[in-house]
Amino acid sequence: MKIGDLTPEELHQRFSGPGVRVRIGPFLIHLYSAIREFVADFSFAYADFPICEAHEVSDFRVRVARAGGWRLWREKQAAFWVDGALPFAVFPRRIAMPFAEWGLNWCICGYAHQFLIFHSAVVEKAGRAVILAGPPGSGKSTLCAALLARGWRLLSDEFALLNPARGCLLPIPRPVALKGASIRLIEELLPHLRIGRVFPHTDKGVLAHLRPPTDAVERQAEPALPAWVVFPTHAESARTELVPLRKASGFLRLETNCFNYPTLGRAAFDALGRLIEAAECYELPFDQLATAAGLVDALAELQPVLGCPLDAA
Repeated sequence: MKIGDLTPEELHQRFSGPGVRVRIGPFLIHLYSAIREFVADFSFAYADFPICEAHEVSDFRVRVARAGGWRLWREKQAAFWVDGALPFAVFPRRIAMPFAEWGLNWCICGYAHQFLIFHSAVVEKAGRAVILAGPPGSGKSTLCAALLARGWRLLSDEFALLNPARGCLLPIPRPVALKGASIRLIEELLPHLRIGRVFPHTDKGVLAHLRPPTDAVERQAEPALPAWVVFPTHAESARTELVPLRKASGFLRLETNCFNYPTLGRAAFDALGRLIEAAECYELPFDQLATAAGLVDALAELQPVLGCPLDAA
């Protein structure tokens, strides 16, 4: 059963009662909430994700709950609980969905140390993945969405999850976070995909979530091999081009985008070294999104398919 198979009332009863266990990539999230607006937003964005059985053990127990202390001159508040703890201050209830997405990011970065975790979008074609690494505002999410329009499979908008032992990337195809002008742009590029409610006045400006393609969710147990590491940088009037990087530079740049490199120590050094040795590294300054997506897309045409399909890790 998928989340989208339930009616709004069934969803409210489950989320506000026993909670819903949802499989998101390699993680099982047990989520509770009695906030109807949040349940509607989450259920829209995660409509294609499977609901797990009650006996399956969750990685994180998350509750998005109403918070007290509301006064007439303040907005209604909400709180993000994980495994019985309250790691953040309360926040406006109107942005419960974006805040829950940020909270899930915090859970994964803080505790999923079985993976080497990079701040990047990841897409795949023919079993090979491109890691789009960079800080917020670099354009990686918008470029990721543009590549979906060219037939690439979404592995992640936010994280590259590298299995250090096997050297493969695990999918976690959560909703793609779009900001500002990117919302309208991606609506035009991907008219067959749906974008959820627009949230103004968040910490990251105007924000909306692109629902992941159904195929990406159905194949979320299929890993991919890293073949390219691209560091995009969006800037007006920039010349849009792929600039090859020496592997040493690629190693250092990707290390700075790694959340848990110090935690994993030598295992991280070895795994990152093997990834960089197997991948081609590029910088990608760009002004024109379509041109940038075309350059990345061409990489898959230039390099022949090697190896055999991976089993799920």
